Formats: sequence, C-alpha cells, structure tokens
Amino acid sequence: MQGHRELPYLIELAWRCLDHHRDRRCDKCTGSGFCPVVEAARTRIRAWRRYRSVFGRR
Repeated sequence: MQGHRELPYLIELAWRCLDHHRDRRCDKCTGSGFCPVVEAARTRIRAWRRYRSVFGRR
C-alpha cells in the first residue's frame, strides 16, 4: 500500500492563490478580470501535472 504524497509547496501555494482569487481580487487584478498572479499559478499547476504524467506519481 502506498502512502499519501504531499503536494510540493509551490503547487500548494498556487492552489491557494486560485482559491483566494475565486472570491476576492488583489491589487494586480485588472478591471477585465485578468491577473498575472493567477496566470502564473495556473501555468505552474499545468507544468506540474505534465511532469507528473510523464514521470508518474512517485
């Protein structure tokens, strides 16, 4: 039986950023709803998922 692996710290922070922006805005958010911080978090999560799919869940 395999134990539960924790998320990498930066990925956990990226998810927290997305959760925060779901309800609130930050000072970097534009009027159209674009936020570079959210885009960076999404990019980081996508890259981690790609890495995990290639190298497996270790």
